[in-house]
Amino acid sequence: MTIVGNPILSDIQEVNLSYLMLAQRLLRENFSAGMFRLGFDHDVAQIVMKLSPAQLVKLASSSSVLCQFRLNDYQLLASLTQEVLGGILQQAHATILMAQRQPASSC
Repeated sequence: MTIVGNPILSDIQEVNLSYLMLAQRLLRENFSAGMFRLGFDHDVAQIVMKLSPAQLVKLASSSSVLCQFRLNDYQLLASLTQEVLGGILQQAHATILMAQRQPASSC
């Protein structure tokens, strides 16, 4: 799976495999909550959940990062970095903002 001599690609592949394994675990434990936490739509969640170990390894061996960084808008990042009531409301605000975002059509 790893590319000898290129630690960055090796790290990407390791992150991919960890992400896919976590995604499967979240979906198997609670499908709806897993979809929400991962930002997956139903079809993507079904596919990821059903991947075999061999398919996980093959997909993880990509040289591209498979997971999507969902904190890519200013309002969401600002809500996490600003002190709101001693930090009490930060997580709730971030969760509300993330819930308003449309699920990704792919992982």
